[in-house]
Amino acid sequence: MCGAEQNLLELASRMRERSDAPVVEVAFLNYTEPDLATAVQRCVEQGATRIVIAPYFLIAGKFVIEDLPAAIAAVQPRYPQVRFDTAGVIGFHPTLARVVLSSAAFARPAAEWKAGRSDNRVWCREQPKCPLYGSDACRVRVEVPA
Repeated sequence: MCGAEQNLLELASRMRERSDAPVVEVAFLNYTEPDLATAVQRCVEQGATRIVIAPYFLIAGKFVIEDLPAAIAAVQPRYPQVRFDTAGVIGFHPTLARVVLSSAAFARPAAEWKAGRSDNRVWCREQPKCPLYGSDACRVRVEVPA
């Protein structure tokens, strides 16, 4: 698993650890699992009576405008006792500027980022667990300055 999927799973794990919400589940709208129906079922099994779907997108593109409402409409009739609400996309959030500046603190020349990364998608597909984000096993590991 690579990229945004891994980031989202790690974010959800941190939210669970911090008890940010009574129930935290992840769903994907593409080929990745779990899909929305599975995530909703998991929420309901954990006692959720209200499900807030928070799209993990910077802008409201096709996934948010078309695919997400369709997926919600398909699953909602199975759970008439559950209230479904949808949050807005991340867009510009006041803390986003701090996140970008924090990331910029570790900036390096483009050549260092590009070198060895052209075949990451192939590498990740071959691995049972994507090592791209922080594992010592990653052959293209990016060192973060101390």
